[in-house]
Amino acid sequence: MAGDWIKVEHTTPDKPEVVKLSGILGIDQDAVVGKLLRLWIWADQQSVSGNAITVTNSFLDRLVFCPGFAAGLVKVGWLNGREGLLSIPNFDRHNGQTAKNRANTNRRVANSRKAHNERVTKTCNANVTLRALQKPLPEKRREEDTTTTTTTGREVRQFPQDVSEVDRFMAAQALHPIGDELTRCAERFFNEQSAVGWRNRHGVPLSDWRPMARQYAATWARNNADASVLKPSHAAGSPPKSTFKPSRRDDLWKD
Repeated sequence: MAGDWIKVEHTTPDKPEVVKLSGILGIDQDAVVGKLLRLWIWADQQSVSGNAITVTNSFLDRLVFCPGFAAGLVKVGWLNGREGLLSIPNFDRHNGQTAKNRANTNRRVANSRKAHNERVTKTCNANVTLRALQKPLPEKRREEDTTTTTTTGREVRQFPQDVSEVDRFMAAQALHPIGDELTRCAERFFNEQSAVGWRNRHGVPLSDWRPMARQYAATWARNNADASVLKPSHAAGSPPKSTFKPSRRDDLWKD
C-alpha cells in the first residue's frame, strides 16, 4: 500500500479525457470522475507504481460498476497493456509512494513558509501599532557641538557659550578682577576672542579657552593693581577714569 490517500487535480472533472469518456459511456462527467476515483484508489492499494496490474478489463468494469469502462480508458489513453497485464500511464507522477512523499514534502514546506510569513506579518503589524501608540518625544534643541577631545581623552569646551560663563570662570581664579572690573574683563575677553574666531595669534583654533582666560584675568588684575598704586585716588565727586587695559595683547594670545 502506498498510503491512505490519493492526489486528484482540480482540473480533473473537466479534462478532455473525462469529457470523452462521458460520451463513450453515456454518463455524466461527475459519474466518470467517481468511477476513476474508485479505480485509482484500488490501484494505489494494490500497486506501487500502477504498472503490471494482473487483472482483466472485465474485472475493472465490475470494480467500478460500469460495463465498457476499461475499454473506454484504453481509447482515451488512460489504460495501457493487455488482458492480465495492464498499467495506468503516469500513475507514479501523481500517486504511488514516491509521488506522495514528494507531495508531503511540498505541503510541509508550504505550511512552514506560510507560518513564517504570518509571524513576520504579525510582528510588522505589532511594530506599526506600537509606533502609532507611542507619544511623540519633545523635540530637543539642537546645539552646536563645541567640544573637542584632547590627547588625554578628556573632552574640553573650545569656547564658552556666553559672557556669563567667562565671568564665572574668572571669578574662581586665585588672582582675578574684583567687582565691575571682573564683568568688564570677562566682556572684553569674550568679545575679543569671538571677533577672531577663538584662535591664537598664529590663527590656530584654541583647544581650550580656559588657559587664555586665566592669563587674561591675571594680567587684567595685575595691571589694575599696579595702576591703583602708581596713580592717586580720584577726588571726591570726580568721575573715575577708564579701566586700565592689558598693555601687551600678544602675551594673551598664547594657547
